[in-house]
Amino acid sequence: MTTRHLHVLGIIPGDETSWCWLTVTRAAIFGSEVPAVTEWDYGTLDGPEPGQSIAIARKAREIQGLDYRTGPAIIVDQGEDRISAQLELLHYEKRMGDSTIHFQEPNGRYPDEQLKRLQLFQDSHQIRGATRHALTALKRARASREFALELWPYPPSGMDRPEDA
Repeated sequence: MTTRHLHVLGIIPGDETSWCWLTVTRAAIFGSEVPAVTEWDYGTLDGPEPGQSIAIARKAREIQGLDYRTGPAIIVDQGEDRISAQLELLHYEKRMGDSTIHFQEPNGRYPDEQLKRLQLFQDSHQIRGATRHALTALKRARASREFALELWPYPPSGMDRPEDA
């Protein structure tokens, strides 16, 4: 059985890595339900880069929780940094649950005024960047079923992934 909710985890790596976790209903992405964020959390990580990367992997497993085979879509700021490379390695080693990892260029599609209207505004510029990454990925997923299935490969029909057949 597929899960009712889908999760996205936006990441802005750096000396202080920022993250934003958004939850929406599956029907808002794969169906006709009006999109709305049903859950939201955010934070920052500091300290050694490997520790930050491991904390993100733990966060991904925590977000997945009891959602069978539906980990968060992790959206990382596209750049040449060590944390992104470490996240790729942790994902490859299957230490991030059933999450997927995707790299996305920064954008300003969601100005501060819009984040305020959505009640997703935070004082931290980095957290706002992570929130923008997450929102952009959700918008792209809603517009493209193909991209949505890249983010959450366990299909909405409840069928097994192709590699499991």
